[in-house]
Amino acid sequence: MIARMALLLLVALLLPALTVAAQGEPPCSPDAGTVITRSLNSAVLGQTKQYNLYLPPDWCHLSDLPLLIMLHGRNGDYTDWVNKGGLDQAADTLIRSGEIRPLIILMPDGDDSFYVNGPLGDYETYIIEELLSAVEADFLTAAARDSRFIGGLSMGGYGALYLGLRHPDLFSAIGAHSPALLSPEEAPPWLYGSQQELFTERDIVNLIMRDGWPSHMRLFVDIGAADKLMQGVYIFFGSLFGQPLPYFEGHVWPGGHYWGYWSLHAPDYLRFYAGTPEMP
Repeated sequence: MIARMALLLLVALLLPALTVAAQGEPPCSPDAGTVITRSLNSAVLGQTKQYNLYLPPDWCHLSDLPLLIMLHGRNGDYTDWVNKGGLDQAADTLIRSGEIRPLIILMPDGDDSFYVNGPLGDYETYIIEELLSAVEADFLTAAARDSRFIGGLSMGGYGALYLGLRHPDLFSAIGAHSPALLSPEEAPPWLYGSQQELFTERDIVNLIMRDGWPSHMRLFVDIGAADKLMQGVYIFFGSLFGQPLPYFEGHVWPGGHYWGYWSLHAPDYLRFYAGTPEMP
């Protein structure tokens, strides 16, 4: 009997620790950030979607953290920016050196949707209405436009421009890295519609010509000089002439459409999004 009582007491003492472990409380170290994978049951997509979060060093003792949404490219997923781009390592290095402010990076899974509402699912609604609110409810983000940024590469570069221009009340900076700004002939049918009926509504240049560039929206665009998507980016550059951009960086750097290029420039991207006050 005494042995049984001792065992029950031991279980009771361990129960809180086991509960915390089961909840997967993310580690919090002053020396390094951490990447966690979470799931969200999406009502609009009708499925459970996973996503990655980068939490900066000492995140559990910080508050009002900026939030960056980084979108992957076509045929990619939510793990790409970490596994192939080393974005978490770049963030750790820049935060420790004081070059950027600590921030949270949300990396969703957009499948091949181009982040629009369409036959593959309502991915715009999922990210903007479901995922963003879920993350900001669970972590100490600033939850303010001035501290929210959106970026992505290739298909995700298009998605960042599309979502940023569609929701200028939510974001203060857009980054388009080798963006897939496609002609109607190049685009998948779900992007502009099978008969191109959605082209005017979803083409980025048309959006800017119709609505103008949002006030107080910073912009960063880059592409490799050997990238096959160069033509669309140059047409996009042309649409920016005369627009009241508060801050703009446009780069054509050596390289092509591959992860070696994007991982090399990951620090440049982060400096744009979350540079310290004396920086953009």
